[in-house]
Amino acid sequence: APPPPPSRPVLRLHRALRWLQLFLEGLRTGREDSRTSVICTDSYNASLATYHPWVVRKAATVAFCALPARNAFLEIMNVGPPEEAVAMLGEALPYICNVYSITQELFAQHKLLDLP
Repeated sequence: APPPPPSRPVLRLHRALRWLQLFLEGLRTGREDSRTSVICTDSYNASLATYHPWVVRKAATVAFCALPARNAFLEIMNVGPPEEAVAMLGEALPYICNVYSITQELFAQHKLLDLP
């Protein structure tokens, strides 16, 4: 029987959460001079790129080049100076990881991880 209609959109959100987790972890652990575009591209390639056709992957990579430098990005988060943003990410990331792990397990139990 086909999966219920909400499965595909929720799986897409689940996959996007993995990208977000990797990206935020890269921001948190990156050096001060790390390029946000590289962190974002690496996170994308390790997660969402698998599910996108070539043209979407190339467009995403080009779009990532418009991201500001790491410290500017952290300041835009409006949490305080970069050090405070990094600390906040350290507190938030375990929650993101837990949500991802729970949904990953649920999708795996119901054999829904391979939906297009």
